[in-house]
Amino acid sequence: MPGSSRALRDEVAAFFGAFVEAVSTFKGASVAALYHAPGVALRGDGSIAVVQTRDEIARFFQGALDGYHRDGCRSARFKGLDVVPMGSRSALGTVTWELLGEDGRVVRHWRQSYNLVQVDGGWQVLTSIAHLA
Repeated sequence: MPGSSRALRDEVAAFFGAFVEAVSTFKGASVAALYHAPGVALRGDGSIAVVQTRDEIARFFQGALDGYHRDGCRSARFKGLDVVPMGSRSALGTVTWELLGEDGRVVRHWRQSYNLVQVDGGWQVLTSIAHLA
């Protein structure tokens, strides 16, 4: 079904566009609004984070965003979007993140996959997995 695959890809791309906007606020609560609670993440350092509440998610992301800002990040973008449908209410979305400095140079980049679920008509992250080297 090419039409529905294209529609799903567009929806997931819009979700990651909203993710970029949330990251660019440097407010953990903005990013947390895109996540399902509870949730699980395999982090870039290999640790696994389990978050039970939206407040825990906001604190988790505030720490990450503060670190990105200290490292010179002022905005973000994604590229290389891959989308795999997983039933009628979930999808696997994979992107390469690029954190950008004020001058537009890439400060940090990594690839990450997200199990997205449709909740109340919108997409939320249920789990995320950083692609470890």
